[in-house]
Amino acid sequence: MLKITSEALQGMLAHAQADYPNEACGYLAARDGLVVRAIPMRNVDASPTSYTMDPLEQLKVQKGLREARLEHAGIYHSHVATAAYPSKRDIANALAIQDFCRVPYWLVTLKDQRPRARAFTLLDGHVQEEEILEVAACPH
Repeated sequence: MLKITSEALQGMLAHAQADYPNEACGYLAARDGLVVRAIPMRNVDASPTSYTMDPLEQLKVQKGLREARLEHAGIYHSHVATAAYPSKRDIANALAIQDFCRVPYWLVTLKDQRPRARAFTLLDGHVQEEEILEVAACPH
């Protein structure tokens, strides 16, 4: 089960809505296994059907996580017109980076009026949905 604060979840959903009609992307940061922050990043594709994170921005965010003593807890992006489920491209991208980044893959759908998030583990081409527990506030 993945645990996320309401603040982090709402931050991820708000970022997806703000970047509409393009896909949004970012990192999730955790403390003691609890996701406490959504970190919006720029989609260099500026596309409604794909995303690419800027490698230099990723390095900067990773450094910031280390300095704040936070764990890299996930990658997220949005699907603007489809369900929050990994596409074939998403799975291929996860396969390409899985040796470097074994974190949950979060998807936000903007397909309906109410944005929703789901999380998945993508390993060796297999997709497994993870249960999400939203908690009211960070205990720290």
